[in-house]
Amino acid sequence: MFERINIENLPKGNILAFGEFYRNELNNSSLEILSPLKEVAQALNKKLILLFLIGSLEDIKNLEEIKKSLADEVWFVVNNELKDLKDDLYTEVLAQIVKSSQPYGLFFPATKIGMSLAPRVAGALKVGLCAHVNYLKVKDNQIIMSRPTYGENIIAKLVSKSSPVMATISLGAFNIKYGEREPLMKEIIFPENFSWSSKLKIRNFIPSKKKLTKLSTAKIVVSGGRGLKNKETFQKLFELAEILGAEVGATRPVCYEGWVEEERMIGVSGVTVKPKIYIGFGISGALQHTVGMENSEFIIAVNTDKDAPLVKMANLALIGDARKILELLLKKLKS
Repeated sequence: MFERINIENLPKGNILAFGEFYRNELNNSSLEILSPLKEVAQALNKKLILLFLIGSLEDIKNLEEIKKSLADEVWFVVNNELKDLKDDLYTEVLAQIVKSSQPYGLFFPATKIGMSLAPRVAGALKVGLCAHVNYLKVKDNQIIMSRPTYGENIIAKLVSKSSPVMATISLGAFNIKYGEREPLMKEIIFPENFSWSSKLKIRNFIPSKKKLTKLSTAKIVVSGGRGLKNKETFQKLFELAEILGAEVGATRPVCYEGWVEEERMIGVSGVTVKPKIYIGFGISGALQHTVGMENSEFIIAVNTDKDAPLVKMANLALIGDARKILELLLKKLKS
């Protein structure tokens, strides 16, 4: 049984993390972002609170996973109007919670939902927002956030001048960790006169037929860059991935060229991967990409340029045309 608490009685000054629960499914990124935030909360002597907006308590299928999380408390806002993502209503609910609980910080995973809500909430509260944070630490009682900037060629360290501190945290940048104690579960009660109306009306929901990627947890990743020259050659990486039981990743330029969906982008503005084996075809190795895969256990680089950054950091480098080597590798494996 959850403890019920009125919104005006919420404890103040803590660290809030938005928990993404959509269509009865918990997004694991909600648990990922707790890992760095727990350290931040402890350094600041604050509680870490995981916050969910859901349509019904009966919808929760991942309660045992949530109970193992690093959060000190888990707050639920429950209303039937929250079962579908309605940006304007979600924004108003979150803004009201912030105004009542006056948190030190509010953080979102950099998912599509997180990146949609975070700027709306920041705008409603008239505070700053740091996007795609991949490192946090506390110094002099302030949260210092690191993120890519200037074309993602350098990493900037930022301190928020507004309160609460707000940021989206890059996907896959942190591993999920579990707590030693079960967090307290609380249901937040809004006043009776609160309006749950939204300007958005959900007429129908059609699930995407596109297979979701598992890049952040893949054991083997085969990735391609502009050295593959065209979309047709890039698509052959999917053949290789099927044979190897791997996931396909990509650099930012090829995603922007439309060779593959942006969900497969590896880097500071995409997904961070830590596979046992990473194979990069035709990737020079710009900082934007390499910080998203540098912790791979074994790196293989295929490139014509022996001085390319990815070649220099690789455990094994094949110097040659990535297109031809990919063709030969597929031919050998198929035979």
